[in-house]
Amino acid sequence: MYDHLPSADAVPVETLGLDEFETGLLAVLRHFLTAYARPETQDWQMAFRVAGERWGEARGPQIAMGLLSVLQSLRGARRGDFGFANPLCTTCRAYATGTEVAFLQMLQAMRRDRTDLAREAVLTISEGTMEPGLIQAALAFASRHPAEVDAFAFAGDDPFPRPKQRHLRLVH
Repeated sequence: MYDHLPSADAVPVETLGLDEFETGLLAVLRHFLTAYARPETQDWQMAFRVAGERWGEARGPQIAMGLLSVLQSLRGARRGDFGFANPLCTTCRAYATGTEVAFLQMLQAMRRDRTDLAREAVLTISEGTMEPGLIQAALAFASRHPAEVDAFAFAGDDPFPRPKQRHLRLVH
């Protein structure tokens, strides 16, 4: 049995239906969040290192920078705390906090062109507002990194087929 969990609302990461890309994003996200919470750690460097190791030296930093843009937009859209798990704790990193889940669900829905689920996720992560800056940043990121066509459905998804043509589009 584990000695602790990162938060009372923590759920096992394996239950979230994340693809490999999204699982990697969670690790990078946590290092960026650590850098914001404790600037003296300079953990943003670890975020870029993890991204480079996961997606290659050319593509990894671009993915990390795109994720950082979404995170910065989220910081402007949210007043409450963003609880996150310690990326270096072997117990905590196997679980996602409620805010991590909401953030991942937003990106997950947008990467799969699921507008219906994306709206709900944006409202959850931005504390009840449809923040245009966050939506634009997340859609731009999702359009650069869409889920594979045959990517499995994520937790809570309905059994109905998804549209083949993308209908989320960044227009500004």
